[in-house]
Amino acid sequence: MVHILLVDDSRSFIYAGRELLLRHRPSFIVDTALDAESALIAIRTHDYDVVVSDIMLPGLDGIALLDACHRVRPDTPVILISGYGDVELEQRAAKRGAYAFLHKPADPDVFFSVVNRAVLRSQMRRKPEQVLGDDQLWYPQAIEQARQKTNEIAERLRKTLENAGPSSTGNP
Repeated sequence: MVHILLVDDSRSFIYAGRELLLRHRPSFIVDTALDAESALIAIRTHDYDVVVSDIMLPGLDGIALLDACHRVRPDTPVILISGYGDVELEQRAAKRGAYAFLHKPADPDVFFSVVNRAVLRSQMRRKPEQVLGDDQLWYPQAIEQARQKTNEIAERLRKTLENAGPSSTGNP
């Protein structure tokens, strides 16, 4: 069973994110929290495969949640998501060990792909024999497929950014 924790103070994002994940993978168990403090209680009591958190939360922000999560569960990938296009924030998240940084509104395919790759990474670190099984050929094939998908997503993002052109700064 794959357990995912979605953390966001927006009930609409929580609902949409949960439904998207469950539509793609009905076997996922998706818990939710509306703030970082509730998320930390959940993280302390359950070893999630992946945590997805908004940056802007009441109380502790997403970066503080990332730090706390890594202290409690160092092997849990944390994906941060934000409606603010801030390169400095992305760099801080990367330096602190975020698995990925997504921008709202996130493309549903990109969102699911990033979460799914984080799940695979988590499972490979924790239980590689369960992921690989007896088929040792599967792993190199999966790595190649993940690399190809990553390149496709990166190309789509690059084209989107090129088509968007320069944006005004300071607006969320």
